[in-house]
Amino acid sequence: MKFESLSAVTVLLLITLLSGCGRKTTLVPPQKLAPEKIVDLRYILDEKGVTLMWGYPAEMENGDRLQAIDSFEIYRAVIPEDEFCQGCPVHYEEPIEIAGGRLPASGNDRTASYIEGFLQRGYRYLYKVRSRTSWWYSSSDSNVVSFVWNVSPKVPQGLQAEPGDGTITLVWDPVVENIEGEPLEHDPQYQVYRKSEHTDFSTLGEPVHEARFLDSGLQNERYYFYQVRALAVSADTVQAGGASQIVAAMPLDQTPPPQPRHLVAIEIPGGVKLAWQAVAHDNLAGYKIYRRRGISSTPELLAEVGPDKNQYTDHSMLSGGKWFYSVTSFDTAQPANESLPAEEAVIHLR
Repeated sequence: MKFESLSAVTVLLLITLLSGCGRKTTLVPPQKLAPEKIVDLRYILDEKGVTLMWGYPAEMENGDRLQAIDSFEIYRAVIPEDEFCQGCPVHYEEPIEIAGGRLPASGNDRTASYIEGFLQRGYRYLYKVRSRTSWWYSSSDSNVVSFVWNVSPKVPQGLQAEPGDGTITLVWDPVVENIEGEPLEHDPQYQVYRKSEHTDFSTLGEPVHEARFLDSGLQNERYYFYQVRALAVSADTVQAGGASQIVAAMPLDQTPPPQPRHLVAIEIPGGVKLAWQAVAHDNLAGYKIYRRRGISSTPELLAEVGPDKNQYTDHSMLSGGKWFYSVTSFDTAQPANESLPAEEAVIHLR
């Protein structure tokens, strides 16, 4: 009798707990509390293996903002390429679990990555990823990435950088073999990477087919650093080889200022006065004045004046005869770029 009474009390207590108190809320289906699906899974192949990358989900399926991801599950399938059937069912191995982490409080994106080496030549690899916020809540499968692993092309040799005015031209030896010394089945492409003094290496433009690359629109008198990788392209797979040695180059200003014009020479007491039309140029450093005697074909540098001067007086004690004067402009580049001379001004001294 006492047991029956205790059971009745227990039942009443359970009913009270389950019924709760206060305002009722709508039940959320468990799948809505899972992270949203990863849709940007991608990969990069190099001579060491594959690097998978994807973005952290930012929201749950119900639209609520995520604070953190507990873990990621990476699913892999390995199939001999000659046995692979597009559209056929794929058997994935038991997942590999890696730790997640918190999302940035600022709302910026965060990227996860996973590196796998020791891949088998001639096998197709397929990967997909899930994320978890807890043991209970797992996202649905990500997009699938797929590639065939082959031997990487050799490292490009002989990389050279030729600086120009706002440009750097890269040249290197073509790659014709893989790292095992076998001829490549197809002509490779090449990916160029660039960094400056304050940035890391990143891809520069799209891959090119020739062993040559022109990088333009650069800032003069600033160092840039470069590497190149050869890319073996086969079917749906792009496989990068090792990175070349690093080369550095500094573009140089090689464009002179405009040529001075309308140079005139006038004899005055005690000398010869020169005047010319001022040159408009952003980095004008000044003007050089040249003089030659009529019997000489080579002018000599007489003087230099600053960019705010467009006149000069030659106080030399010149003997009579015919004298020729010319003026050039030059800029602040190191070494300086000098313009063509103005049309010579001629004066006859008595």
